[in-house]
Amino acid sequence: MNSDYLALIFFVTAMVASPGPANVILFALGCTQDSRKSIPFILSVAFSKQLIIWPIGFSLFLINDLINQYSSVMIIVSVLFMSWIGYKIIYMEMSVKDQQNVWVPRFYYGLLVHPLNPKAWLMVTLAFTAFQSNGVSLKSIPNIAIIFFLIQLIFHSAWFWFGSLIRKADLSEKNSRIVKIALLISLFASIVFSYY
Repeated sequence: MNSDYLALIFFVTAMVASPGPANVILFALGCTQDSRKSIPFILSVAFSKQLIIWPIGFSLFLINDLINQYSSVMIIVSVLFMSWIGYKIIYMEMSVKDQQNVWVPRFYYGLLVHPLNPKAWLMVTLAFTAFQSNGVSLKSIPNIAIIFFLIQLIFHSAWFWFGSLIRKADLSEKNSRIVKIALLISLFASIVFSYY
C-alpha cells in the first residue's frame, strides 16, 4: 500500500471519529431514535460526503477557481443549516418513552449533512492536497472516496450507538439539558475550528 494512502487512512480515521456536525447529529439522533429506523439516515450521511469529495477532487484536478466560488456560497448555507440542526437538538426529547411526534429524519436529510458541513470540506480538501504527493489524479479520487465511505460507516454508526446509550439511560431533565448543551458546544466549536 502506498504510504500516501496509509497516512490518509489515519487522517480520515482521526477526522471522522472526532466530534463534528455529522457525529453530533448522529449522537443526538441515537438519543431519540430506534437504530433500525435510522439506518437510511446513517447511510445517507455517509453517502453525503461523496457529494463533496467528487466535486472537490475534480475541481482540484481541473480548475482551482471553481472551488473558491462554490466554497463562498457553501459557507453561508452551512451556517444556516447547522443553526437549524442546533435548533432541532435544543428541542429534542431524550427518552425511550413512546412518543407520537418524534421527528424522524429521512434519507435525503442525511444527504445535506456533509455538503453543508465546514469540517467535511476541510478534511476532504486536506485529503486531496496534503496526502497526495503526486497530485490529484483520476485514480486518487475514487480511492479517497472509498476510504472516507468505509471509515464513516464505522464511526457514524458508533456515534449513533453512543447516543442510543444516552437514550436508554433515560436521563433526568437536568442531565438531558447538560447533554444538549455539550452537543451544541461541540457542534459550534467544530464549525469555528473549521473556518478559523
